[in-house]
Amino acid sequence: MKIRKVFENFTPYEWEISSQEVAKIANIPVEQVIRLDTNASPYKPRSWLNEVAKILPELQVNQYPDTKYSELLDGICSYNNVGEDNVVVTNGADEGIDIVTKTFVDNGDKVIISTPTYSMLKISSQIAGAKVLEVPRKAPGFRDDIEEIVNVCCREKANVIFFCNPNNPTGNFTDIENLRIVAEETDAWIVVDEAYYEYCGKTAANLISKYPNLVIIRTLSKAFSLAGARIGYILANEDTVKKLNLVRPPNSLTVVSIKLGTIALSDINQMRKWVDEIVEERERLFRLLNSMKNVEAYPSETNFLLFRIKGLDANTVHEKLFRKGICVRNLSGVRGIENCLRVTIGTREQNEKFLNELKNIVEV
Repeated sequence: MKIRKVFENFTPYEWEISSQEVAKIANIPVEQVIRLDTNASPYKPRSWLNEVAKILPELQVNQYPDTKYSELLDGICSYNNVGEDNVVVTNGADEGIDIVTKTFVDNGDKVIISTPTYSMLKISSQIAGAKVLEVPRKAPGFRDDIEEIVNVCCREKANVIFFCNPNNPTGNFTDIENLRIVAEETDAWIVVDEAYYEYCGKTAANLISKYPNLVIIRTLSKAFSLAGARIGYILANEDTVKKLNLVRPPNSLTVVSIKLGTIALSDINQMRKWVDEIVEERERLFRLLNSMKNVEAYPSETNFLLFRIKGLDANTVHEKLFRKGICVRNLSGVRGIENCLRVTIGTREQNEKFLNELKNIVEV
């Protein structure tokens, strides 16, 4: 049986192991597993869930949702101070990336990514049939090589340039001015994944009216604590939104997710409180990691920290943490961040357990 040729030499997304499997391997109750590997929020939005619970019997789960997602769309527009013609509602940011590649990428088109970055940008492009051109980031600070990106785009006639801003997994931010330069000096679609926007408070969204080739992808998975609800959206020029809506599926969000997202967007103060707590913990972890022997942490404007293990094998460190039920992301084999691990900022208690176990491992 035949499958597409693109999958003959294809590296898929590396799925995270389940908490139940971690608990079994670590021989601990599943409640004791500490997930610091998915960049999700450690806070469960209990008050929002309670609100949904009150109306759950009345939700029409026997019917398809409003294909416009009107209630949720209103909340997104209010939060971003844009009109509904500037928004495409999606099933998380990943569907946003998928819609973008399906809309803008033909088989054989060239797509540029600045590496290392979020792996789904490359994966979705490859699935769409693109040839992905990787431009390595510059030291120090994992900076995008803007001059080289523009040069490669013009030389290779690339159709899409992806940015992740702030970038996953390095945590650094690309100046909005640099994005403006790329938007002006190339004929490509400039697609900016702003999944971690709320943790830095800086965005290119205010440029969408000036640059019709600029597309912003957002999510409620991180700062809004709704990773399990799968809610995202795209911000773009009105004409661009019309193009993207040619591809958007009509019913990819559930009626429960729509209601939960609407409630979340009506409680921005709660989200900002969580963000403030995460940022405070991030800076504390950054200082403590850099005070450890054999560890170098990098500055971040997200809800995670990338850190390099020195003089030891990061794979071994990762495995020892895993055996204690503490999950961090192993990026030691990724070009440009060799021997690095990434830790999501958790609660103070979770972070303390992580720090104590890491210190026991690296300061031998």
